[in-house]
Amino acid sequence: MIIIRYLVRETLKNQIAILFILLLIFFCQNLVRVLGDVVDGEIPINVVFSLLLSAMPKMAQLILPLSLFISLFVTFGRLYSASEITIMHACGLGKHTLLIAAMILAILTSILAMVNVFWINPVACKYKEKLINEVKANPMLSGLIEGQFKPLQNGNAVLFIGKMKDKNFSNVFLAQLRTNSTIRPSVIIAKYGNIISQQDGSQVITLYHGTRFEGTAVLYDFRITDFNNYKAVIRYRPVVSDNIQSEQIAMRTLWTSDKLDMRMELHWRITLVVAVVLMALLVVPLSTVRSQQGEVLSILPIVLLYLIFFLLQTTLRSNVGKDKLDPIICLWSVNVIYFFIALVLNIWDTVPIRKLRAHLRSIG
Repeated sequence: MIIIRYLVRETLKNQIAILFILLLIFFCQNLVRVLGDVVDGEIPINVVFSLLLSAMPKMAQLILPLSLFISLFVTFGRLYSASEITIMHACGLGKHTLLIAAMILAILTSILAMVNVFWINPVACKYKEKLINEVKANPMLSGLIEGQFKPLQNGNAVLFIGKMKDKNFSNVFLAQLRTNSTIRPSVIIAKYGNIISQQDGSQVITLYHGTRFEGTAVLYDFRITDFNNYKAVIRYRPVVSDNIQSEQIAMRTLWTSDKLDMRMELHWRITLVVAVVLMALLVVPLSTVRSQQGEVLSILPIVLLYLIFFLLQTTLRSNVGKDKLDPIICLWSVNVIYFFIALVLNIWDTVPIRKLRAHLRSIG
C-alpha cells in the first residue's frame, strides 16, 4: 500500500539520521576514554582505531532499538501534529496501518540487531580483548611518552625517554630490575638510541654513547661499563587468554551450554533482538500523546519506559550469576510485562474497548 510505503520511508530516513547521531555521540565518548589511556601511556596510539572499531558492535546493541524507538515517535508525532494521520483515519485507514509500518521497520531492524548480537559482537569483543592483552604483554614504542617512566615485560624493566621522534629518542634511562640467575640487575644511561621491530614481534633497542651500571647493593659488587652502542632485545611474548567472558562465546556454544552465565548471555542476546519489536509496539500508541501535550511532556513516558526496561534487564543480567536465579524467569518476565503493556496500549482505543468502557461507565 502506498500509505505504508510512505510511513516506512519517512520513518526509515529519520532512523538512519538518529542512528548516525547516536553512534557519533557514543563514538566520541569512547574516543575520549581511549585517548585518555593513550595520554596515560597505557595503550599505543597505533591501536586507537582498532579499539574504537571493535567497540562499535557493542554500542549498536542498545542504539539500534533506541534509534527505531525515537524515529517512530518523531515521525508519527509529526504526522499527528500535521493532521496527516487524522486525514488517514478519515479516509478509512485505522491504526493498524501505523502498526504494520512499524512492524516492517521493527523486523528489518531486529534482523540487523540479530546479526550484530549473535555473530558480529562476540567476534569484536574477542578481538578487542586480544588486542588489549597484546598491548599489555608486548608494549611498543608508540606507547611510550616523553618524560614518563614506562614499565616493560610486566615490570621486569623500566624505560624512560627524554625526547622522542619517530623511532629515534634521546636522554635514555633503562633499568633491568628482575633478571635471571646469570644476569644481574643493571641500569643503563645513554645519550640517544633507536628501536627496531623484528618480524617475530620482538623489539631491538640500540643505545649509543652511554654507561651501564651492573650489580646489587647486597653484594657491593658493581661493574661500570662505558659503551658506544648497546643492544637490548625485548622478546615477543605470545598472548594466551584464559579469562574468556561470556559475551565472547559463539552463539552455538551458548545454545548447548548448561552453565548459568552462558544461559544468561544467551537469553540476554535474544532479549536485545526482541526489544526492538517490543519498543516498536510501545511507541505507536504513545506517539499520539504528542498532539495533546507539549513536546517535552509527550516524550517523557516514552523515554521513561525505555530506560526502565533496559535498567531492569541489565540489573537482572548482572545479578543472576550472584543470586543463582533462572535467566528465563528473570529476563522473560520483564519482556512479557512490556508486551502486555504494549498490547493494552494498542487495543485501548479500539472500537470494542471503547464500547466496553462506555458500558462499564453506564453500569457505574
